[in-house]
Parts: sequence; structure tokens; C-alpha cells
Amino acid sequence: MIRKSFIVFHFLFILWGLSVSGQKPEDLLTNWSDKSPVEKVYLHLDKDNYIAGETVWFKSYLYSDFYPDTISTTLYVELLNGSSVPISVKILPVVYGNTKGQFELPDTLATGYYFIRAYSLTMLNHSDEFLFKQTIYVSGSKQKTVPVPVTGAMKVEFFPESGTFVAGLPNTIAFKITDLYGSPVNTTGTVLSEAGDSVAELSCYHDGMGMFDFKPSGTVKYYVLLNNDESRTKYYLPPVSSTGMVFRLIPNAQGRYFEIYQQPGNVSLKPDYLIGQMQHRVVFKMKLNGEKNDLNGFISTKELKSGILQVTVFNKDDMPLAERLSFIDNKEYLQSAELITDTLNFLERGFNHYTLSFPDTVGGSFSVAITDPDYSLEIAKKENIISSLLLTADLKGYIHNPFYYFSAAVDSATYAADILMMTHGWRRFKWTELAGISSRPLSYKDAGFITISGKVNIRDTKKPLTQKELFVLLFPFEDSLNSSMQFMGTDAEGRFRMDSLVFFGKTRFFVSDMLGKKSKWLDIHPDMDSIRIVSSLSALDAQQFLWTKNTRPGYDFSKLNYDYESILKANGEMLEGVTFKVKKKSAVQELEERYASGLFSGLTEKTIDLVNTTEKIYQNNIFDYIQGRVAGIKVEKNGLNYQLFYRQRFSLTGGPIPMQIFLNEMLTDARLVATIPANQVSMIKVYSSFVGAEGNGNGGVLAIYTKKGADLTNALSTSADIFQYKGYSIMKEFYSPDYAIVSPIHSTQSQQDNRITLYWQPDIIIDGADIKFPIRFYNNDRTKKFRIIVEGMTSEGKMLFIEKTIAPATKGF
Repeated sequence: MIRKSFIVFHFLFILWGLSVSGQKPEDLLTNWSDKSPVEKVYLHLDKDNYIAGETVWFKSYLYSDFYPDTISTTLYVELLNGSSVPISVKILPVVYGNTKGQFELPDTLATGYYFIRAYSLTMLNHSDEFLFKQTIYVSGSKQKTVPVPVTGAMKVEFFPESGTFVAGLPNTIAFKITDLYGSPVNTTGTVLSEAGDSVAELSCYHDGMGMFDFKPSGTVKYYVLLNNDESRTKYYLPPVSSTGMVFRLIPNAQGRYFEIYQQPGNVSLKPDYLIGQMQHRVVFKMKLNGEKNDLNGFISTKELKSGILQVTVFNKDDMPLAERLSFIDNKEYLQSAELITDTLNFLERGFNHYTLSFPDTVGGSFSVAITDPDYSLEIAKKENIISSLLLTADLKGYIHNPFYYFSAAVDSATYAADILMMTHGWRRFKWTELAGISSRPLSYKDAGFITISGKVNIRDTKKPLTQKELFVLLFPFEDSLNSSMQFMGTDAEGRFRMDSLVFFGKTRFFVSDMLGKKSKWLDIHPDMDSIRIVSSLSALDAQQFLWTKNTRPGYDFSKLNYDYESILKANGEMLEGVTFKVKKKSAVQELEERYASGLFSGLTEKTIDLVNTTEKIYQNNIFDYIQGRVAGIKVEKNGLNYQLFYRQRFSLTGGPIPMQIFLNEMLTDARLVATIPANQVSMIKVYSSFVGAEGNGNGGVLAIYTKKGADLTNALSTSADIFQYKGYSIMKEFYSPDYAIVSPIHSTQSQQDNRITLYWQPDIIIDGADIKFPIRFYNNDRTKKFRIIVEGMTSEGKMLFIEKTIAPATKGF
């Protein structure tokens, strides 16, 4: 199969694209880069395969201009099925270029491959082909049909080095040979003319890729025959062009030599200068002597950052003539660290202790995963933070084992990377389109975390509540105890705005006009969600992620299937033939079970159920509701301050003792409780004394519970001064058992510990000199080897990657 050369410029089109702007190419690129910098993201996952019902843990690293990304404040992470349909989407806050999260895999997922895609809003201003993508394997309910590789079928692509296959000039042709699923095929072959004359030999250097040189004739077609190909398929090279130039880059330890060959007579194709850019930043501009037909020179790259360098040849009219990519690897990005074994124990539930040691002064964020390598699809990690952010994030298509280009011997990796640069299209921008791109407004902008805005009207009117300071109380649905408060003001049109907010999960907002008796009932009309977007992204090419490329030879999938079946059996255990007779609980008892805990679940003088009542609750706050309803409680109000007294109890000094007030079982000031509308309270409990309060609650204790779950949902539908907003996805903590604690759960052997991920720590934040971070965990009941992977990035943009597999015979590092 022939791929058209990807840098063939039609002169008239170029002339229209650049010259009309009146700006130099480097100025256009700088303007575009300042407006929309290149951003990348990498996800460190705890492992590469899962069982349906398990949790996928991940840590995200955002990167821009060779440093941790400070542009984006929100990251979107999608879990997709093979048809690119989202199963789950996580929206996460980004702080100092980092965030973390998890996917709870449904236990109904079918066996097969799934995809994870991650991006920020501003990344969508560029092509979605460059978004982070990764495959995971899930062993689940039903076995999907696994595609069987078609043997013998191959795809052969050719890439002239500078984009054009020019007659009469020495050309270098790179090639890539894969099977129909994109896996590399290493083979040899012969390049022949249409007449059958051999002009060059073809031999793969690395992963189905290689290159060959020859000087073509302008009127001849050329093709390749692969050795051992019984079909004798002819794979044709691109058509030979009678015009154009050849631009070559030759890697050197200190930089890159370049050669330019051109045919005489065409003034428009005379080279005038070179521009080199990395990450949309111009890193050099070099003047050329275009009067010569053959040019050569040297580009020093030792002072450049590592990554992909794009070198473009321009004529005197600023028209791009040819370009070439080259990978620069100066190793300046490497952060050193040492993993030290303190205690190694492969026994069942044995304790292990390692130390992550940083020898120098370092500030940064890191993550550690420890898993059972026998359950990994890969013998060694093929993609990591280094290869992703410096290489694959800037290339299109599937790259087989990208970390090879960083871990192999220098000469081998350099030569292989040079071929890779010629065989993968790279198009974050086109020079001919820069003038138009840089002048257009951006489609996406980062909002700076969560912004909540809207309008406040006086209840049951269209009249706005203008120029007022309002009190806002935030209560998460999942954790009513973790409340917070804000103040916000309205403008002359009654509009409000709160920005730079960070909160998690569904959250209810109580809005109050704190003017005592003059307080107004409010209608709140919030605007649309600021962090949830509707964006149509391209479907993923599932062929890039098939098992034929990502699974180590001989991997036993039945181990995962066995674990999945064991989980189902454990979850499905039932008592058969036993009939239980229980007394039906009252509504108040059920309410107590849902809300009260610990000491608060004890006996009370009075419990008031505000969930199941048929009474219409209209009071501004719960204290106004209590007045006159609970015998023995006296409510005193002084402005915004409330005090409650129970049965006029007096202290030894003679003064009355006020009741202590608990909100969601936390000791709380009455002024805070007074801001909560009475219809948002689910239950009130009155105690004459309470051992959990100071002085045993001698003045009495009032426990107030705000509504949650279904109770809250029903309440929200009837209150106009309350609205709900879905914040960032809730971040959960990884559970790691502590078998040093003697408890029925830890001491019994009846429950088998088959964890594959033994340790996950995404929150290693360090800042200082000679930092030593302890890593402690307990083994499960079966693992005999540990795989430890450490990844991370410093505040200076240096990256750390450590991968160690520890077995009983290799206790040392």
C-alpha cells in the first residue's frame, strides 16, 4: 500500500497561505504558541489489566513547555469501550500539573480491551489525535470474540525523507511494514524498477522499519518485492516528481548534519533559511546560501531540550519547501532516585518495607505502584512518563514499544528514532495555515476550576435582588459533615458569580439573605455547568490496541477469569432454607439508622422526624420551627444570635446553662445552624444530658441532621433558595490492609487475599534535600514476585521512571 508523501506543497497554495499575512513564519508560530501552548498529559495506572468490579487507579501528570503544566485547572478522563462509547467520565481538579482519580469498573463488563483517554479543555484547541490514550484489559462476564490475525497479509508504507521523491537526486526512502493489525513485521526485500531491474535492497532495522537510498529516474515506476512472500505482491513507491528538493538530516552526537539537493533553474525552490521549532517554540533560525544547488551544514543541538525537533526549509518569500523531524535526546530530563530494600518478605501477608531515596535537592510529585507481575500483560512497561511526554504525545498512530528509543544503546536508539521520525506523520499545525489559526478565537478556554453564576430574584417575583451580600452554605451529598461557607454579592441586575471553587460530588447550596426579620425569601436561578462540556471527539482506532501487539507471548488469561469467577461466587453466597422473622421497624427507627451513629444513636428525650411528616415546613431556620414545639426548650434570639435553654437549668454560679448544638454530629455554633432552612433538616434529637458533650451536656444537647440522599433530592424539588451542583469527581483512597492489627478481619484465613495491586500511592509530594520516602505494604496470600513502578515529575520538568521486578532469588537491586 502506498502512502502519499505528507509534505508536498503546491506553490500557489503556499503563496496564498503565508504571504498574505505579511508576517514572518517564526512570528506567526510565536503568536500561535503564546495564544495556545502545546499541552500534554500522561496517566500512571496501577496496572494494565483488571477484573470487572475492580478499581482502576491513576495519577495524572500535565506537561507544557518542558515544565509541569500551569495552564489547565481541570482534567477529563474517559473510560471507553471498543466502540469509543464512554462508560465513565471523571472530571478532576489539577493543582501544580497533577491530579489523581479512579474508575470503579462495573462487575457486568464483558471481557475485552477498553480504552482510557485524557485531556484538558485547552488541549481540544489542537487536534484530538494527540490526546492521551491507553488500553486496559478487563476480564469480565462474557468473552468477546478475539480477532484472529490474518497471516501473510501485510501493509507496506513508503516515506521520502523530505516529503518528495525527486528524480535525478539522491533520495532516502524510509519504510514501515506491519500486519493488518498494525504490528511490526521484520523482513527483507528488493526495490525494482518497472522493467524488473534491481535498484536497492530493503532490510528492516527495527520493528518493521528501515530506510534505503537510490537516485530515481523521472519516468520510471518503482516497487518492492518482499522475500518469502508467496503472493509476489508489488508494493509501489510514491510517484517520482520532476521538481522538488531533497532535504536530509544525519544524526551526530553533537547535533545534526544537513544536506540539501535541488535541481537547477527553479527560482521558487531556492532555499533561503532554516527554522527549527520544538513545542511550537522557535529554537533556531539559520541563513542559507541558496545560490548553490547542493548545500550542507551543521545544526548544534546539545543545548536544546529533549523532544521532537521540526526543521523546515524556506525560500526567500517565506514559503516552506521541505521539512524533516529529528528526535533530540540530551538526557537532561532525567531525575535520579534509588529504590532501597529494607524488608523483603514473600510469605503470605508478609510485611515489606522499601525506601525511595532522592540524592539531591528535589521538589516534585511522584507515584508508586506495586503489583503481582505474573498478572501483567507486559513483561516490562513499554510506555511510561518519559516516552509518552517526549515522544508519543507528538506523533500520530501506533508506536510499538516507545520506551525502546530511550532504553536501548545510544547508537541503536538514535538510528531507530531517526527512522521513526520519517515514518510517522506529525501535524499539530501546518505552516500554510498559521496565519488563519492564530487570528481565530480559541474554541476552548480553561475556566479556572469551578465557576458558579446565576441570578437571584425575590421569591415569586421577577424582581432581582440587587446589590446584596448573601450567605452561601455548601453541603456535599455524600458527606454532610464536610460543609463550608462562602459569601457572595449580587450586582445591579441581581446576578452573582463565585469562581475558583473546588468541591467534590453533588453539592447543595443554601443561599440566605442575612437580615434577620427583614430577610427576603429568594428564588435562585443558576447558570449552566462550567466544567461539564459537550464535545464531539474522534472515535479511537481500536485496531491500534489489539491483543496481538500488547500482550506478552503465552500470557495465561485464565488466571484473571478464575479470579473473576471466584469473586462472583463469593458475592453470591447465600443462606438457603433459613427463614427469618423480624419485626418491621418504625419510620423513626429507620431514620435513626440512616443518620445517627455512635453515641448519638442512644435514647433521647425526644426525636422529631421531619422527613416523613405531612406538616408543611416554611420556617427560615430550625430554631424558629422548634419554638413552641418541644416542651421545655426556650429559644432566645438577639439579632442573628440564637441561644436555646432546656428546662431552665442553672450553673453553680446561678446563670442558665445553654444547650450545646450538634450539626450532623459535629459541635456547631448556633449562628451557622440558623442559616439552614428548616425544610432541609431531616431529624432533631433532644438529650437532657449527653456523655459525648462537654460537661456531659448539663444544659441539654440538641442534635440536628440535614437531609441527604433521596431525602435531600425530594427536598430540593420544593425549595427555590437551594440549588445543587455536581462538582469534581470524588477521589477515593486506596485501601491497603494492615495485618499488624489483630482483628477478626485480619486474623482469619477464611477470606482469601488475592489483591493484584498490593500498594498504590499517588500522593508523594517532596520538597527538600536527601528526601527518603518510606514504602510499606503487606503481601497477599499468593504473590511470589513484586513489580515496583515509580513515576513522577519535578517542578523543573525532570522525570523519574523506575521499574523493578523483585523475586526471591534477587533480593538485591
